Amino acid sequence: MSDALPVALIDTIRARLGDRARPGEPLPRYTSFRIGGPADLLVLPDTADELAHVLATAAAFGVRLTLLGGGSNVLVGDGGMRGVVVKLGRGFARIEWEAERESARAGRRGLGASEERSARAPDGPPDELIRTGAAVQLGRLARAAVARGLAGLEYAEGIPGTVGGALFMNAGAYGGELAHAVESVEGLGRDGRALELPGRALVFGYRRSALPPGFVVTAVRLRLRRDESGQVRDRMDEARARRTAAQPHGKANAGSIFKNPNGDHAGRLIEVAGLKGARAGRARISERHANFIVNEGGARAADVKALMDVAQRVVWERSGVWLEPEVQLVGNW
Repeated sequence: MSDALPVALIDTIRARLGDRARPGEPLPRYTSFRIGGPADLLVLPDTADELAHVLATAAAFGVRLTLLGGGSNVLVGDGGMRGVVVKLGRGFARIEWEAERESARAGRRGLGASEERSARAPDGPPDELIRTGAAVQLGRLARAAVARGLAGLEYAEGIPGTVGGALFMNAGAYGGELAHAVESVEGLGRDGRALELPGRALVFGYRRSALPPGFVVTAVRLRLRRDESGQVRDRMDEARARRTAAQPHGKANAGSIFKNPNGDHAGRLIEVAGLKGARAGRARISERHANFIVNEGGARAADVKALMDVAQRVVWERSGVWLEPEVQLVGNW
């Protein structure tokens, strides 16, 4: 598959990234569905400089560049993905806590961290800013925040995928969504230049955000509020219990397949259409939650797409509602 790309492009990127530039790399291991054909060239940059090099090289050769993210809300076609596919590496999976930075600064000035914070926010417990890399797993971030008594991400503990993907889709559940906490976003433009956008510029909506075309998110600053640690943990435990009771486990999947229509739930509509347990090849609509399709092992993207098509058609015929996909269909079909 990599013969579709200029050899000079592959050589240029491999000279910088070494074996983290992988021509013809199969993509199932990089997606939560465990489905998909090969990428022409998969790259895993670890630093902003490496990412800028990849962006600039792809632009110079006029080659398509696609960000894969955590692969948790995506269905990659059986024909794979053309061009350069970027999956951010471990260098983008760090969490920085404002309190720790403040403590270090305050120590140099002879103040305690609590004195430093209270000097800035005398009317009550201050919010805390977190800078999280785009490749941080959202569930990991939620658990870390709750462990520090920070509220605002309790709903997210069981949501798969990365912070960058969650930002793109404005991930949410049980009344919470990422938009409520976003302070600002860092990233690179198509030309590789660093940009920082205020959260209000993203114009969040239901399962979407308005990022500039070609913008690659590298880090997100979140503002979380302090709360009683036991209450924060109880709310996270409640969200986890609800998710465990309602969603399938033990089979590869990509989360919710369709967006919930106004005033209703996609899972309910698919269930009343009698489609729970429906199969196509090795893919199946979950009996536990009808808005999930599971890979029973060896499913193809075409199998999943066939079930999506059936669900849309039958729900439309029965209920007059056209279900809009939440999962992103990418690549060649």
